[in-house]
Amino acid sequence: MNETNYRITLSQVGLAMLLVMLFNCRQKEAPLNDDWAITGFVKVDSLNPVLVPGKREFDCPVLKKPVKWEVKDVFNPAAVVRDSNIFLLFRAEDSIGKYAGTSRIGLAMGSIDGMHFVKGRKPVLYPDNDAMKIYEWEGGIEDPRVVEAPGGRYIMTYTAYDGKTARLMIATSDNLTKWTKHGPALQEKYKDSWSKSGAIVSRRVDEKVVALKIDEKYWMYFGDTDLFIATSEDLIHWTALEE
Repeated sequence: MNETNYRITLSQVGLAMLLVMLFNCRQKEAPLNDDWAITGFVKVDSLNPVLVPGKREFDCPVLKKPVKWEVKDVFNPAAVVRDSNIFLLFRAEDSIGKYAGTSRIGLAMGSIDGMHFVKGRKPVLYPDNDAMKIYEWEGGIEDPRVVEAPGGRYIMTYTAYDGKTARLMIATSDNLTKWTKHGPALQEKYKDSWSKSGAIVSRRVDEKVVALKIDEKYWMYFGDTDLFIATSEDLIHWTALEE
């Protein structure tokens, strides 16, 4: 990671996909046979950035001391609609440690228009003294992507970075604030392979984005420089497709 200071703007894909689809951005009429596309993006410079780094502290359970968890960067958000409000789960970095920044996931709450957000005081998902520490410390937890499961449970794919390997991980929540970690997303043979950026195939149901079963399975695209596919029956345990 370079030293660029990142801030979240309305032009970022993770936010814009959902906001344009649901709220204030007007869509152009899609060409015939191209109705899958989300068009009509408008960058609202007068309101950007919508989130900026801050100096608030939380007690890091690993370091056992207060840490300014969002002082360096806030970026790479996932957007979720809950009770007709838009929430952002965003990546934030401190500025200390071996990599001059450990990543954690924060929650920005309560936007009706998709343009004004209030950050929570503490991160909602972060490295802890738990079974996932070997994957998450000291690089941290990065790049959340969130969909809703049928029935209302939230599924997050995120990247754990131990300083050497990025691993695709799974967490779940019923309320966006308390998350349960389920460990590496992929089967045992791939758990130590470089993997990240899991996007679960979903469909729009009213104002929500809900995971979609195709041929009795859920599907996920993932990868970095190359793109791969995995399937799952429960949205937690995933099997990478092999040739």
